[in-house]
Amino acid sequence: MPHNYPKWAELPELELYLDQVLLYVNQVCGSAASSRDKGLTPSMVNNYVKHGHVEKPAKKKYSRTQVARLIAITCLKNVFSIQEISYILEKLKEDRDSQTLYDYFVSCMNNEEASDTPSVISSACQTLKLYHHTHQLVQELEDHSQ
Repeated sequence: MPHNYPKWAELPELELYLDQVLLYVNQVCGSAASSRDKGLTPSMVNNYVKHGHVEKPAKKKYSRTQVARLIAITCLKNVFSIQEISYILEKLKEDRDSQTLYDYFVSCMNNEEASDTPSVISSACQTLKLYHHTHQLVQELEDHSQ
């Protein structure tokens, strides 16, 4: 699954409207998504906001922090429940800021993991990579059987 996720500094500085967020997040997570995954949808974002997993947008615009969280959620939602993802992010935010946590996640996913990466982030990334690798192997089996 060779895929490069953008670091915090590479995320859009300008706040984005929902349609721009969807386009950006789905572009970032797109090649990592399975063929059955429809990516991030408006109703998903609305539910994440409604249930407190993502902060409410200010004047219908989403900040870099919200976009980073939506990227992490979109990547991890195939492997973990939204409640698990949200709980882990909230626990980690007690000791670190969103930028640091997001960059740990991206470094791990881009195979540039730092030695001080929290073990729960490292483990989640490994789980996600194994999930995608397994789907790739299944796809290869299906391709060979046709």
